[in-house]
Amino acid sequence: YLVNTADRSESGCMDPGASFLRRGATAPSLLLSAFQRASRPDRADRGLFGGKKIGFGNNVSFSERKTRRTWMPNVQQKRLWSDCFDTMIKLRITTSVLKTIDKHGGLDNYLVNTADVKLDSALGVKLKQMVIEQRRRIAAGEELLEPPKTSDAYNAMQKAKKLAQ
Repeated sequence: YLVNTADRSESGCMDPGASFLRRGATAPSLLLSAFQRASRPDRADRGLFGGKKIGFGNNVSFSERKTRRTWMPNVQQKRLWSDCFDTMIKLRITTSVLKTIDKHGGLDNYLVNTADVKLDSALGVKLKQMVIEQRRRIAAGEELLEPPKTSDAYNAMQKAKKLAQ
């Protein structure tokens, strides 16, 4: 395999195996991150699943006949207390994340102390940013944020606005 040295100098790459960089293809890290996002179900973005996914495998009978089956994550709809917002927040959450929240000492501590990659959901990252901002405002004595849209307090505010109209 012969490589033209002019090609090497143009791409800035001395590795002849990295010719995809010269062709204008997408970098491997971008492809990998796109694949990782695609392998997660969309509904995981609307709750706290903690990386749990649908499992696939076989049922194996006594005669060793194999039939395909799936294992769904154990997702529950729960109302969890948020210390920062002084309200209950309704979430779709897996039982394993529920145990982790207990271990961390509450929803707010779980969100703040867990890395975004481990939260693995758009809702989780958004709630984490809101909790961090609310804690900052409480410490600074500034005006507080309104509760998240999935909370009981937010729903009560919306009902009060409708009745006032």
